[in-house]
Amino acid sequence: MLQTSGPQQADTLPALPVSEIDIPIHIYAPPLFAKAELMAPKEITSDGWPDYVQPSCDFRYKYRFLRSGLSISCTDDNIAVQFTGNYQVTGGKTICSMNTPVSPWISGSCGFGKESMRKVNVRINSHFVFLPSYQLRSSSSITQLQAVDQCEVSIFSRNITELVVDSIRSSTAFFCSALDQTIAALNFSSLLNESKNVMEQSSLGKYGFLRIHPESIRIGQLNYANDSFRISVGLSAHPELSPDSLRVRNAAIFPKLDQKENRSRISLYLNATYDYAFISKIISDTLRNKVFDIKGRTIVVKDVQLKGSKDHEVEIRIDFAGSNEGSIYIKGTPVLDTAKQILIVPDVSYSLESKDLVLNMAESLFRNKIRKSLQGNSYLDLGALVKAKLPELNARLNKELTKNVFSSGKATSIRLIGIMAGPKQLQIQLHVAAELAILSTGLF
Repeated sequence: MLQTSGPQQADTLPALPVSEIDIPIHIYAPPLFAKAELMAPKEITSDGWPDYVQPSCDFRYKYRFLRSGLSISCTDDNIAVQFTGNYQVTGGKTICSMNTPVSPWISGSCGFGKESMRKVNVRINSHFVFLPSYQLRSSSSITQLQAVDQCEVSIFSRNITELVVDSIRSSTAFFCSALDQTIAALNFSSLLNESKNVMEQSSLGKYGFLRIHPESIRIGQLNYANDSFRISVGLSAHPELSPDSLRVRNAAIFPKLDQKENRSRISLYLNATYDYAFISKIISDTLRNKVFDIKGRTIVVKDVQLKGSKDHEVEIRIDFAGSNEGSIYIKGTPVLDTAKQILIVPDVSYSLESKDLVLNMAESLFRNKIRKSLQGNSYLDLGALVKAKLPELNARLNKELTKNVFSSGKATSIRLIGIMAGPKQLQIQLHVAAELAILSTGLF
């Protein structure tokens, strides 16, 4: 048995900075544009078209307006909807006596026969507001309604353009009202409930459960570019990892929603606290029944157990069978070198019947991750282990979340920034930098 005095360590790890999670969301716009096209009437006509409307005994008229496709843009929560239209209108005058026409109708028209239809430009602005209660409101209004070509019927000296314009205005105002009502009726409850479920408890497989602990939640400005509406959703939090789902069943309380600028980054600081039984199971499941050949002898790993002490030491017991049967005991105080991302054990000690067998077996078990330096310090190359796990993590970031909704991203950096062995638990602190985006390819 080799004995050395362990390094001095603090009894607590420093508090972690707040985590900032900001995720851009891209919503493919054509399905939304198609819905808007259905809401806005393609044709506006006078009542009873193609028959005349006769508001008085001596005057009658009729008109038809055909609009173009909608042109939609969006900048910082302000949506502009533009379209042009072409109209045709005709009217007639007569002489009445005792409220009865007594002369032939004298008519004039624009846009009929070989004459080109008259042009109208229309613009609607809609301003969106995200409420603290996670509801969406809009305020839509007509900002332009311009009859580019007037229709003046000289035969009875009357400009009848306003008859058409008034009708277009009324129909467009109805569209604005319908748009605001549709937006106000949008139901985000299922999305909110799903988000709460993720924040309350998200499984990380064999590594336990993640809880987010949101302190503030924010949303950016809505913009449109390259066939997609774009906005970011973010939160500030102090997340934690836990091996036990029972510890994370308290319902997440959502803070009020704040409106901020768009952001795109994930800087995640994680506290992870695992008891030794949980860590022992992960390691045992990984190494159990692994077979190693050591100088002609077959060694089969049967079990791995970890336990701690009040002096921040960790003891690892490895039970093995094969050509030899017994247990290896490795003991030491783990110290993290954050710059090199290696776990140093400067006071390592071990015991077994054969000292040479211990060294050879340790080297084979950890595949050169644990090495002996000239000063007698042992270390574990954490950087290499993390790099090996990146494909698994990135696979979790790229998947279909629900119908028509996908996530896309990658972890750019994972670093251990703190470790402390206690008598019953091992506490680990991590920093994860990542990129993540959400893409919606259809209507919710």
